[in-house]
Amino acid sequence: MNTHFLDKRSNVFLLAAFAVFMESLTSPCLKIGSQRYETFSLGYFFWFGLAVVILGIYAVCWQLILEKIPLTTAYLRRGFSYILLFIWSTLIFHETITIRQIIGIAVISLGMVISVSDD
Repeated sequence: MNTHFLDKRSNVFLLAAFAVFMESLTSPCLKIGSQRYETFSLGYFFWFGLAVVILGIYAVCWQLILEKIPLTTAYLRRGFSYILLFIWSTLIFHETITIRQIIGIAVISLGMVISVSDD
């Protein structure tokens, strides 16, 4: 990856958003692999392997991010993954949305807005 891309602070935050997006995809992959396929079947290994590849991409992105911004600043952005997991659970698995989940997402979103306003 061209590290000159990360010289701009806005690009670091774009990479952080991409990394969190990628990391959020691992849970649906693992759930699909474990629920829709028999243990140790080809589909099972495909979905679990895909989750490992996604986590590898996430790990590389995360290391690049941590070279440019403090851990506390980067880690606060991970709250976005909970929002994405909420979206994936409703879109992919058609899970029921509860008022507690909506309140939780609102609290997480508020915390992220507050943390971003400090930057």
